[in-house]
Amino acid sequence: MTPSAIPRAAISVAVIFILAMMVFTSSVSVVKTGNVALLINHYTGHIDSNVRHAGLVIVPPFSGTEILEIPTYERTYTMVKDSEEGSHTGDDSILVNTQSSNSLNVDTSITYHIAFDRSHPERLVALYKKYRNQFVDFATFEETQLRPSFRQSVVDAFGIAPTAEDMTGAGKRAAAAYALNELNQKFAPDSIVVDEVRIRTIYPDQATIEALRSRLQAQQNLKLAQLNQQLQALVNQKSILAAQAESQAAHVRAASLTPRLVKFRHLKNIEIIGVPRGAIISVPPDQAGD
Repeated sequence: MTPSAIPRAAISVAVIFILAMMVFTSSVSVVKTGNVALLINHYTGHIDSNVRHAGLVIVPPFSGTEILEIPTYERTYTMVKDSEEGSHTGDDSILVNTQSSNSLNVDTSITYHIAFDRSHPERLVALYKKYRNQFVDFATFEETQLRPSFRQSVVDAFGIAPTAEDMTGAGKRAAAAYALNELNQKFAPDSIVVDEVRIRTIYPDQATIEALRSRLQAQQNLKLAQLNQQLQALVNQKSILAAQAESQAAHVRAASLTPRLVKFRHLKNIEIIGVPRGAIISVPPDQAGD
């Protein structure tokens, strides 16, 4: 090795060493599948509009840059009476009042996602800027921003219909559709899309149970009375038809009795047998024909 080559080799080794140190001292993170990441510089306050996707992300050392992951996959927020489901212990069902002033507890699950459009990364940046503090922990964002709106939408949905309607399958579907539309209108500016609202179970209070039982009994009684009325109408119609048939038969019989037939039947009833020629027959007046 020539003397001039030694400095060049040393310089190359030094450069490689410096690069290796920079890599190892850099902040290295892996963005999980289903998430995207924003790079936020806390020294300058700059938010990189180049949104990172799932994979390895390397941040220069001592740059003051934080990698913030935001989930874009579908998430389901559950609020139910059973304490084994959902993020809250105890009864977390939603208390609603119907149009009939009855109280119901409703088990609800809401599925949503944060929509990310690659052609409009500024929308995700705007979302972070709006809810900056809550996004440090996404569970905090759900609790402080989404949960109150989720619950209020279900309350509003059940408040526009009477109890008897809310308790039916069609009523539950109508309430879910109402809440879905209300939530999407509210969160559309934030690129939050509510995919589904599921009304799973309804628990009526005792007053509602008694009212529904009375209503059901009244409906059954009304149906029974209608059936009895229809049956009586059929019986009456059958009697009328029988009378009409008998009247028509009598009319036919009367129309078929011609004078000759009447005289023939009268003579047949006399039953004259073996009368000699020229004999005088005495017929009682009450049996004589015309």
